[in-house]
Amino acid sequence: MPDRHPQPAGIAVAHLTTTHTADDARVFTKECLSLARGGYDVSLVIPDNRFVTADGRPVRRQDVDIVALARKDGLVKRLRSTMPALVLRALRLKAGVYHIHDPELIPGGLLLRLLGKRVIYDVHEDLPRDILTRTWLPPALRPGIAAVAEAVEWIAGRAMSGVVAATPTIARRFPRHKTVLVQNFALFGEFADGSGDGPAIPFAERGGVAFAGSICADRCAVEMIDAVERVTGTPQARLLLAGPIESAGLRERMQARPGWARVDYRGQTDRAGVQRLLAESRVGLALYYPTQNYLDTQPVKLFEYMAAGIPVITADFPYHRGIVEGHGCGLCVPPTDLDAVATAIQWVFDHPGEAEAMGRRGREAVLAHYNWVNEERELMRLYNRIAPTPAQTCLPAELVCGETKSRS
Repeated sequence: MPDRHPQPAGIAVAHLTTTHTADDARVFTKECLSLARGGYDVSLVIPDNRFVTADGRPVRRQDVDIVALARKDGLVKRLRSTMPALVLRALRLKAGVYHIHDPELIPGGLLLRLLGKRVIYDVHEDLPRDILTRTWLPPALRPGIAAVAEAVEWIAGRAMSGVVAATPTIARRFPRHKTVLVQNFALFGEFADGSGDGPAIPFAERGGVAFAGSICADRCAVEMIDAVERVTGTPQARLLLAGPIESAGLRERMQARPGWARVDYRGQTDRAGVQRLLAESRVGLALYYPTQNYLDTQPVKLFEYMAAGIPVITADFPYHRGIVEGHGCGLCVPPTDLDAVATAIQWVFDHPGEAEAMGRRGREAVLAHYNWVNEERELMRLYNRIAPTPAQTCLPAELVCGETKSRS
């Protein structure tokens, strides 16, 4: 589909999401702020009740306009109401580029392409494989729904102006000439000294076992609670949780566990809250059920724990093992083996010197390999090709359209 309306200098960019929040690390803190620093006029169109204004005007936040609609939970409501309203509101911005972050926005993205707009599809997850593991779908229907999702994304990959893929596995599913790999690595500067915004807590005095992110059953929400309960050699150890719990039913299951007495649940926190939580923690957990969609996942929490200078305990999957054992920055365990998880946590508390050294090695690895700087460059490369700013049009062609450099 041709882009019918070339944009003048001073490119406006509208990021659209129906499922993420205005605090999302990838959408706002990384991509939107990176583009704003790169000279784009960035808006984030999002259903987030915290930013809805009486007159409908955007809320300016760190050089990005938050254009908020009322949030409606549930897939059906999002598809019938939120998605059309979001696309119509974004159209009023008359942006030069529309950047969508959710599969359910693909129909809106295709409509925007039919109107001659430049559209980027940001693929956070391997949707077809993810669908195969969704327990709320009847097992007999999952393969068919996954096949439909794959077909829809196949169409999107060829219709959109560009594709941003979060992992190499995802990138391989989309046209190479349109796709850039922008991995969800850590913002190193967020954890500059490992102390958050308060006084630094000496490593050996920390009692927290951290988990920061979406709290789901298949991310071992219940197993983490049960494992911490078994850390009997360090009764002061507490599980520090931050993030949304996927359902009321899961919250009830978690609160019913005896180990809930050792949980400090902080709700859905902002980035500063995540920093504070990690600054209180001796170790970070990144555990997942051994399902196909998680085997190749690149969990941002893994890299954030490393950036914060704390050791990690993660699922014994090949990708995770390569990072953690390769850099000597933590321990790998069978994720649903409660005794193995509890033993690993106890080891961290029993060996503070060695555990702190693991944290230092993890931080060094983030600085050298797993940080946002290289990923930001890839994001800008795509934008430079699709809609360069005046400053970028003066750059040498090899910097604007050059091939992706090899990665460590």
